[in-house]
Amino acid sequence: MPFDPADSELKRPVLYCLVFAIAVGVLWAFPAFWYWGAGKDAQFVWLAEQTHVPGWVFKDVPVAKAAEAVLVADRIVNGEFVSGDATRCIRVFSAKRYLQKANEIGLFSHTPDRCWTGVGWQIELIEPEFVECQIHGLAMRFERRLFVHDQVKELVYFGAIVGGKALPYRLDQYLASNLKKTEQTRGDSESTVLRLGSSRMWGWTWDSFVHRTAFGGPQQFLRISTPVVRDDLTEADERLRSFLPQWLVLVRGGGKLKS
Repeated sequence: MPFDPADSELKRPVLYCLVFAIAVGVLWAFPAFWYWGAGKDAQFVWLAEQTHVPGWVFKDVPVAKAAEAVLVADRIVNGEFVSGDATRCIRVFSAKRYLQKANEIGLFSHTPDRCWTGVGWQIELIEPEFVECQIHGLAMRFERRLFVHDQVKELVYFGAIVGGKALPYRLDQYLASNLKKTEQTRGDSESTVLRLGSSRMWGWTWDSFVHRTAFGGPQQFLRISTPVVRDDLTEADERLRSFLPQWLVLVRGGGKLKS
């Protein structure tokens, strides 16, 4: 059969469409394959919050309905522990999402770097900016911040569990942009441009890809803080480190476990 150039011209668009469809399919399926293959044999864990801690009295502090709507969490624990002699205070917050949901990135989009500065607190940089803590054998990385409001200073740790494992990268995506907040630009909408211009804001997404730890799926966000008395950061650090395993208990199980 003789070669027909017109027939070749007709087949070329079909070939282009086929190649394009295959490329789209690969791009669509790749994230699921990439993240699914990471640590699939690792044991799934939650951290269960305790309200009865010897020597401390717990007071529940309800979260505003507006904040609940933004977090889209299945379970929220928020309150403070006061020592028996009323000389020490530790504030705690835990939010859990058991299954993947729409807008689920919101659980980690309101860290203290963003929210506390939005209501008037300022970040005073201290070293180290993050610490490694052991909670019943689970190694967790917590961001470490000193927040200042008027004459009040609060040492804050915050970290996360994603897909049943401790987050292997930092939750510092809002640190750089919110260090630049002033009294005039402390509102959230005013600082959007600062956040979008921060390299760490985009680096956070890259960290998720490199570590093969997706934003999706079961999540737990944790925050614990305590007032700093007489600028004694060492004492405040020791208080938080020692209290973490008293407040939190390691629970092993599947992704739908509700603890």
